[in-house]
Amino acid sequence: MSSPIVIHIHRPYASEDDYLTHERFSIESKSMLLIDQPALAVDTAIVFDVTLENGQKPIRAEARVVGHVEPTAEQPGGLRVRFRRFGAATKAFIDRAVNGTAPALVLEVSAEPVVNVEQASSQQQVESAAASGVHRKAVLPVAAPVNREALLARLRGRRAG
Repeated sequence: MSSPIVIHIHRPYASEDDYLTHERFSIESKSMLLIDQPALAVDTAIVFDVTLENGQKPIRAEARVVGHVEPTAEQPGGLRVRFRRFGAATKAFIDRAVNGTAPALVLEVSAEPVVNVEQASSQQQVESAAASGVHRKAVLPVAAPVNREALLARLRGRRAG
């Protein structure tokens, strides 16, 4: 089996948001259109990354070529690939592109153990919990996504189809 072809794609956008504003159409959950890339043989293995003006690489993935798309008056053409493997950061970006969601917020986690003192019946239980390494987990509320109804409609459509 031959080595995959390496493709470095540079897109002229200052941020991930700008990139998604202009090229969200090119990203799907299992495939992607690599805009302005020349045709390659179907089933060719590739490794590619997309680099923005600010140096960010929102997408790094392994893929297989599924075809070439000719440009139209409405959209540019390029190489259509099906994802084979990618990391968590790329998955999060693809999900963001497909679902139209904002970037996930990162919560700071304290290195100190979390113990719910109100539920502990005595100071001794609190001390033994800290000593044993078993701690109660804090439950944080999760807000519903802004596009909740659109997401539910998509899920209902999957069930019906």
